[in-house]
Amino acid sequence: MLCFPPAGGSAQPYRAWSKLLPAHIGVVAVELPGHGSRMGEPPVDTLPGLIAGGLLGEVKTLLDRPLVVFGHSMGAIVGTELSRLLLTDVGWRPLLLVAAGCGSPDLPSVPDYETRMTDEGILAFLRQVGGTPASILDNEEYLAMLRPVVRADFESIAHRDLAASPRLGCPVRAYVGDADPRVDRERAAGWEIEGNGDFELCTFPGGHFFVQERVDMVLSRLQRDIGDALRARPA
Repeated sequence: MLCFPPAGGSAQPYRAWSKLLPAHIGVVAVELPGHGSRMGEPPVDTLPGLIAGGLLGEVKTLLDRPLVVFGHSMGAIVGTELSRLLLTDVGWRPLLLVAAGCGSPDLPSVPDYETRMTDEGILAFLRQVGGTPASILDNEEYLAMLRPVVRADFESIAHRDLAASPRLGCPVRAYVGDADPRVDRERAAGWEIEGNGDFELCTFPGGHFFVQERVDMVLSRLQRDIGDALRARPA
């Protein structure tokens, strides 16, 4: 399972999943340039740059086994666009695509682009979605390090082609928090267009970061969805 983090986020929360999931589900926590353990590298502000800059080649080495793509918020967009490129390039589809806390792929990812890209807009966004203690967001030194990374992430997904083709045509699950201030069930339900008709919308208690707040519930559902996808794949 390839796991892609949200804007400004790191791969760290996913690394613990390998110890919480059954041994047959391997976890690959994707760390993007400028994030987490790679914070010494400059962040990348285009989707093609993110995908072609090493990520595509590394993922191609995993295509000999069933591969699930899990993305949280921005991570769902990155994982989907990577999968779309692989479909076009080598005819590959994920066993399962799971989009968590992310609006429909045919809607703008950064609808409030002009205001979101300012220093004030980035801070307002971080406060709205939660996941970062207020004491940290009040620390200007921390914000000075975080803003360029979040801004690059927003930039990378803001100008993607909304008329993307082809659709992935694989099983799709959309996970959403019932108190998410930015993504409601209606917006999350739009992920159905990406799939092959095998679609479910799953609601969890929590806000935008329900993935971290409700780890046990999310992983339990993931195990079920992965098991269903494995049983349904052609022999």
